[in-house]
Amino acid sequence: MKNFKKTNRVALSLVIVALVLSVVSISVFTQSAVSARGNIQAEAADSIAEGRYTYLVLGKDRASGLTDVIMLFSVDIGDSTAAVVQIPRDTYARYSESGYRKLNGALSSLGASGLCRFIEENMGVDIDGYFIFDLDTVVKAVDMLGGVEINIPDDLYYRDEAQGLDISLEKGLQRLDGEAAEKFVRYRFGYLRGDLGRIDAQKLFISALVKEVKTSLTPARAIKLASSLLGDVKTNVKLSEISRLAFSLFDMNENDILLVTLAGKDLRSEQSGSWYYVLSKSSAESILYEVLNAEGEFDKNGVFRNPANQGFERIYFSKADYDIKSAGDIAENGIDIEKR
Repeated sequence: MKNFKKTNRVALSLVIVALVLSVVSISVFTQSAVSARGNIQAEAADSIAEGRYTYLVLGKDRASGLTDVIMLFSVDIGDSTAAVVQIPRDTYARYSESGYRKLNGALSSLGASGLCRFIEENMGVDIDGYFIFDLDTVVKAVDMLGGVEINIPDDLYYRDEAQGLDISLEKGLQRLDGEAAEKFVRYRFGYLRGDLGRIDAQKLFISALVKEVKTSLTPARAIKLASSLLGDVKTNVKLSEISRLAFSLFDMNENDILLVTLAGKDLRSEQSGSWYYVLSKSSAESILYEVLNAEGEFDKNGVFRNPANQGFERIYFSKADYDIKSAGDIAENGIDIEKR
């Protein structure tokens, strides 16, 4: 299995949730909170029609610029449901004719708009915009929320003096501040499936965060969160659209938000020695249809397959297991992440 590498793992859709709820909080800034919220909600309703809206969420590494978090975040306006589809950063993808073939390098190669077009064309998903953030934004948001309560499934210990990394988190229910949350979402060394275990840990964190926001975020705290974070997120989504999304998310419960990892399997390339995550064509297509209502053909250009590698091809053309869970279910029952 892969060794633990020096990367800054970014959490989840925290910035999205904080961002859209911040817009809601701005509407109650004045003493006439109720009427102001009603006016803004009416304006927001006129700005975006009911239906499904899907966004590409990218979490960047501090040093390398690689995207260690790649997610499709989707909200159905009117149906009041949402979904997060996690795409492993090591996903094999032919987004250039030569060079690096892991999807986490595509942002620097294609740019944000180019990466949106690449995923749209090859995953059959309509993308309405993007959000890009880094780990510092997440750490800041967690601290401003007053921490996030999460049930850590196992003792997590890892130390690397060369990179100044010291992870020491005990099993059990804990309230994590920003620094501890960073360590939780960075950890992967002790997981049997390495980065895939880390992705499941992200689901735990997303679910805990949703619960925290729903139960403890007051308008005053949300206003501070908004003013502090809005400048740290790069996006091409209009504020009027974010506002409409905010009101939809604000009224959802935890069971209305689904989370799933795009199905596939990790495999080491015999030629290069690098680890890749190879998508299962049929299973990935089923997930995108089931949770995002994607109607386009998955991988019509064959960018997620490698005919020259028999191991890759076996995974690509076979079915892979996947598990779609709600944030409420995960918060209540956790996830069993296999340890080494």
